[in-house]
Order: sequence, then C-alpha cells, then structure tokens
Amino acid sequence: MKNLKYFDCNTIIGPRPHKHPKERWSTEHLLEDMELAEIAGALVTHSSAIHYESMYGNLRLLKEIKEYPNKLFGSWCIDPIGDPGFFTTAEDMINSMNENKIRAVRLVPGSYSLHQDLMGETLDTLENNKILTLMEVGSIRNMQAWGAIDVFSFFHEFLNRYKSLPVLFTNHYWFQQQHIHKLMSLHENLHLEFSDYQINRGIEKYVEDFGDQRLLFGSGMTYRSPGAGRAYIDYAQISDKSKEQIANKNLSRLLKGLEPIDINPYELRDDKIIELAREGIPISSHVIDAHSHILHEGGQSGSPLGPIMLDGDAKGVIELNRWCGIDQIAMMTWNGPVCTDAIDGNKIVSRAMLNFKEEVFGVAVIDPTHMSEEEISSEIELRYLKQGFIGMKPYVQMDLSYEDPAFDQWWEFGNKYHLYALMHTLESPHTGGLDAIKRLSNRYPNVSWLIAHSAASYKYIDEVAECINSTKNVFAEITYTDVPNRSIKYLKNLIGDEKIIFGTDQPMRDPRQQLGWVIWEDLSIESREKILGKNFQKIISKVQLPKNNHI
Repeated sequence: MKNLKYFDCNTIIGPRPHKHPKERWSTEHLLEDMELAEIAGALVTHSSAIHYESMYGNLRLLKEIKEYPNKLFGSWCIDPIGDPGFFTTAEDMINSMNENKIRAVRLVPGSYSLHQDLMGETLDTLENNKILTLMEVGSIRNMQAWGAIDVFSFFHEFLNRYKSLPVLFTNHYWFQQQHIHKLMSLHENLHLEFSDYQINRGIEKYVEDFGDQRLLFGSGMTYRSPGAGRAYIDYAQISDKSKEQIANKNLSRLLKGLEPIDINPYELRDDKIIELAREGIPISSHVIDAHSHILHEGGQSGSPLGPIMLDGDAKGVIELNRWCGIDQIAMMTWNGPVCTDAIDGNKIVSRAMLNFKEEVFGVAVIDPTHMSEEEISSEIELRYLKQGFIGMKPYVQMDLSYEDPAFDQWWEFGNKYHLYALMHTLESPHTGGLDAIKRLSNRYPNVSWLIAHSAASYKYIDEVAECINSTKNVFAEITYTDVPNRSIKYLKNLIGDEKIIFGTDQPMRDPRQQLGWVIWEDLSIESREKILGKNFQKIISKVQLPKNNHI
C-alpha cells in the first residue's frame, strides 16, 4: 500500500530524571526522530508537567510546540480542579484547553488519588467533554503507576465509573495480556497503543476481536525507538483500511479532527531497506534472529504468570518470520531455560529442526541443577554431535554462576567445536555478570560469547562495550522490550558494527518491533545488514561440528 501517515499518540519531551547523558529528550530530538522514521505528527506531553508542576510544564509545552502547529499537538497533565497552581473551576480548565487546542490529557500516577471525592469533578468534566485521557497502567515492575497492585480490578472499576471517558492505556506490558484483553472486551471506551505492549501476533488478534477503532500507533518517544512501533503496523496482517485507522485516523478522531499534514513524498528516505519496510514487504537483506524461543506444538502460553504467546510454536514463529523477512532463526524453547526443563525443551527444538531444516538453528539448554555429569555428557553428545545444535544457553533461573564447575564440560565442548553461547547477565549478578563473561572468554577463546539484551539501556551499553572492547570473542545481542531510542547507534559508536547481533526474544514478544528498531535506526545500510544477519552468519560459520544425520 501507499506510505502510511503516522500520527503518534504517546511522546514526551523535556528533561527527565535518571537520563543517561546520551539519551534523547528534547523537542529537537523528537523532530529529528520523527523525520528519521517518517512520522507526520505527534501528541506531546512535557516532562516538567510530569516531574515538576503540571501547569508550569503545560505552559512550557505550548511554547515549545507553537512553531510546529501542523506537526506537534499538546497533551496536558492535570490536577484536581481547585488545587494550588491549577484551575479553580472546571469551566476555566475547559476554556483554556479549547483556546490552546488541547484535546487530550495525561493523568500522572503518584500525584493524587483518583477517588471520586478528590478527582470526581475533574474526571466528570473530562468525560462530559469527551477528552482523550492517557493513563499509565503500571505493574509489579512499575509499582508507581495506577493499577500496580491489581490492574484488572482497578481499571475495571474506573472504566465502569466513567463509561463515556475515552481512555488510552500507555506503558502496559506483554505479561498483562489476560488483564488488558478482558478489559478491552468489557469497556468500549478503552483504547490501546503498543509501544510497550509488544504481544506476539497482538495487533492481528485485537483487530479480529475488537475491530480497528480503538487501537492507536504510539512510539514512546523520545525514550523509545519510533521505528519499532511503526514496523508493528507496517508488517501487520490486517487490511490497508485498518492500518490507516491505527496509524493516524483513530487518534485524529479522538482529538476531534486535529491531524498533521502529510509528509512530502520527496522527503522520504532513499534507502533500499526502508523502501520495502514502509510498504510492509519483507526486506531483501538476509536476516537471522539469534535469540528466540518456541513453545511446544500448539502452545499458546509460557506459564500462568507469564505472557500469552499466540501460535508460539515453531510453525507459528516461522510463519510470522516470513511475514516480515526474518530468514533464519536460532531457537531454544521457553520451558527449557525459563522453567528449567532442559531435556524436554531440547526435544521440542529437535523436532523444529527436523520440520524446518533450512530455517532453524538449534540452541540447547544444559541445566546442572537437574542433570548429573553423566546426563550432561549424554545430552551434549545427542544434541550437538548427533542432531547438529550449535548454540549454548544457560539461564539465570538455574541460580548458578556461569563459572560454576558444573558448566565446565559444556564450555570445554563448545570450545573444542567453536560453538556460541547466549548469556543473560542483565540484572542477574549471581551469574557472575560481565566480569564472568570476560574470564570465560579468555578460558574458552574458541567460543563466541553473546551478551543477551546488550542494548537494554544506555547504561548497560556502556558496561557491555567495556567488556567487548577488552576481549576478542564477545558480542552484543540487542533484543529488549524498551527498544531505547538510537541506542543501537550508540552501541555501534562504542564497539563498531562487526559485533552487534540481531535478536527478538520471540514469541515472548512480537519480533516486528525488534526488527523495526534496527531497520529504522540512523545507520548506514551496510551497518544494518551486518547487524541483521551478516555478523551472526560469521559466528555460525565458525562452528566445526562433524557432519551429522539428525536422529
């Protein structure tokens, strides 16, 4: 289809606490990133209204966006009517919003209670005027937001109380699907954006179940990558009409007709990767996913406490990959590392390798907490020498240091046959962390050591870069839900483009946002092609296992 016009419902500008010196934050950054990802317009909140005083930040926002009336549109943070520094009456608030073309507000969690005796007049006013209201969902990982203790109960009661208030959820996560999906089924005033909600096959599922009128494009800029969010829609298996509704028309309707002007087609990027991606066509560059999982055949969920992974078996994963141009995939199961059910998980991968021989590379899990030395030796021989697995995946759930002697025979085998290992150390000091990776890389120089989630944050990138630059055989695998804006470019500036590896963590999250994070990054075509596949292909080519017949 023709290039979609994208209207972003969730962006924030301005200084924010705990920001890394190199992270994006300003109005200028927002405009640059919108141009890079070919996004026509954005609904914007100023961080001063979130972290300082609401009206001070709201008025500062007006000054910052006034030069861009057809591109940037304001969203105010609000307080209870009558609070010091806020409007004294509901009429004053609505009149000021109308005067300044403010058609959306953001409720800031932690600033006040939403109890009817405190916020009732304010919320009634928003409801009566059909003001789009952005609400951060919260979770056990974000205890400061509205629904942190019990997402379903909190929002079910709130949405029942304000049935005509158009509510837009932000900052909800893939592991909250049971709550969010049920809330969507019960409340027609609830709307969603997907910058954090990177659920596998989610956009297709939600259009099928709820239609396309309550789904919006949101990026999470300036913190998150805008290319990640738009790739989820560009590659969606829905109608062109539904894509247009989600990309821009739904937000424009909720803002009572406000909309950005179209991007001049002559200003679009002249880029062979982007030309295909913006049309939703699989890119021609060879793409290998170095970090994925699968469920058992027919599997749909990782655990009662974990994410739903729609069609998350090998067949479903391969089908989705073909939609967006991921050509090959290195996979382990979910139950192998996460549930420490290594042998059963390896069996599932083995079957996937048989069924999709040209597309799947096997990654085995060895778990010394459930396997004797003899069982480990037997499993290594079966998976690698007889079945042709090439990757090694220990995991944090084993509660072992990666330097524990129980792993030695695995590492020694990997060193002998030049295998690679995918190592999760992020927020897991018991593994030995990056210092352990350094020592292991020196002890086993023929193993290619991939640090999982290396682009999770700018701070972590600094730590990973120091590790990689002090070793010869350590690499940075990037996947992470946060998709920090331009973090891949920052990583490339620190370590070059030869040691960055693309991964997705699918089907825990959908691969399309992770792919868009790289596709739309501010890097040369050559660098993106290395990251997407060429670098990992070199690692695979080093493997020296004897030729085998899979049994």
